[in-house]
Amino acid sequence: MKRGLFYIFIIALISFPAAALEVLQKFDTTIGFFDASKETFAYKFYNAHDYDIKTTVTTTGTFGALYPFSASYHAVGTFNKAKFMPQSYFQTAKSRFHKRSKEIVYQNGVPQYRISQKDKKRRQDAIEIDEKYPSSHDLLSTFAELSWQIIKGGKCDFEKYSFNGKRYSLSKVKTLGKEKIKTPYFEGKALKCAYHLEVLDDAEAGFFLNKDEPIYFWILHDKQTDLPFIARILVESTPFGAMETITTEIEVKK
Repeated sequence: MKRGLFYIFIIALISFPAAALEVLQKFDTTIGFFDASKETFAYKFYNAHDYDIKTTVTTTGTFGALYPFSASYHAVGTFNKAKFMPQSYFQTAKSRFHKRSKEIVYQNGVPQYRISQKDKKRRQDAIEIDEKYPSSHDLLSTFAELSWQIIKGGKCDFEKYSFNGKRYSLSKVKTLGKEKIKTPYFEGKALKCAYHLEVLDDAEAGFFLNKDEPIYFWILHDKQTDLPFIARILVESTPFGAMETITTEIEVKK
């Protein structure tokens, strides 16, 4: 489902982890003049070795009436100084007419098979790796790796192939500089970055998103924990107007 691809990288973009912390963030998204969706993002990084990321999204308001959609995404894996290695990825999605789920099972960070279900139809397929796109893993794990890089290096510059069980994509992120921002919930001098998701082999970019449309995001630091987080995300052009996501709440457990 195209809207599922769109929302997973929007949600995954929203938050950045810190070691030995459990964090829950909440967000609101608007498109044009309309409320569009609410999201949550919960993550854990254990002793700079294991990660666990969960996200949810539910469309609301006018968009909830036109495009009723809810989904959850979950990725777990391990990492070290050299690389991130997913162990399992699972998602569920519900629209007006269908329920879907998908699981990708890995071995040593390499996807082995995909289990998918649409309503009552279930199937399992072995995954053949395309040698053109080495070291590919799910998009949530891709953003876990990007997050760790930002924490350690303070920059967004990053490129990584990802794989959703059927199609490959390439995430490209660039640091644009620093800029003062103010939202209804947070303000300060933020690191501004731009994200491009290139879906390979001529596949479509995703629901509401033009193929070459950049996603801009601004990173602030929480005053109490010094935790870096994304305070604002902006897509300047969609068929319904600009899309903006803002962080509304952060809960941190040490």
